[in-house]
Amino acid sequence: MAYRQTNKVMEKLQSKRKEILRAAREVFAENSYQGTSIKAIAQKAKIATGTFYLYFTNKEALINMIVEEMFHELLECIKKERAGFTDSFDKLQASMEACIKLFVKEKNMAKILLVQVPGVNNAFNAKLIDIENELIKLTKEDLDELKEQGRIPDEDTFVTALAFVGSFRQVIINWLRDGNPADLEAACATLMKYNLRGMGKQDAS
Repeated sequence: MAYRQTNKVMEKLQSKRKEILRAAREVFAENSYQGTSIKAIAQKAKIATGTFYLYFTNKEALINMIVEEMFHELLECIKKERAGFTDSFDKLQASMEACIKLFVKEKNMAKILLVQVPGVNNAFNAKLIDIENELIKLTKEDLDELKEQGRIPDEDTFVTALAFVGSFRQVIINWLRDGNPADLEAACATLMKYNLRGMGKQDAS
C-alpha cells in the first residue's frame, strides 16, 4: 500500500513539473528570457510562486531543463526524418530539414535558446555545444559513408561536417535575430544545394 502511495506521489510531482515546464515555454515565447519572471511562470502554471521553488531552484535551472526537452525533441525529429532513407545524401538532407522544421515550429523558443540566453551560464552553453556536436557527428558519419562509396572527394570529413553544420547555424541565427531570410525553409533548401555541390554531389541542382 505504501509503495503504491509513493508511486502516486511521484507521478503527481512529475505531472506538476511538466505543467510548469509547459507554462514556462509559453511565457518565455510570449516575452523573452530576461523579461520573464518566476511570478509570471507561476501564474501561468496556476501555482503559488513559492511552489515553483519546490521544483526548480531558479530560472536558470528551468531554462536548462527546457533546453534538455528541446534537445531530445530535436534528436527524435532527426531520427524520424532519417528513418525513411537509406541513401547517405538523403539522410544528410533529412537531418537538417528536421532541424529547420522544429525551429520554424518553435521560433520564439529557438530565439530565446539560441540568441537571448547564450552566456547565461557555462552549463547552458555546454548543452548547446552538445546539440551542435551531435549534428556534426551525424553529418560526419554520412560523409564517411559517401567517401567510402566514392561519391565525394577524399577530403577531411570532419572539417566538411563543421562547415556544413556551421553554415546552417549562421543562417538560422540571422533569421532569428533579424528576420532575414524571410523564408527560412526556402533559404535552407538553397543552402543545402550549395553545400551538396561543394561536397561533390554532381546532381545537386
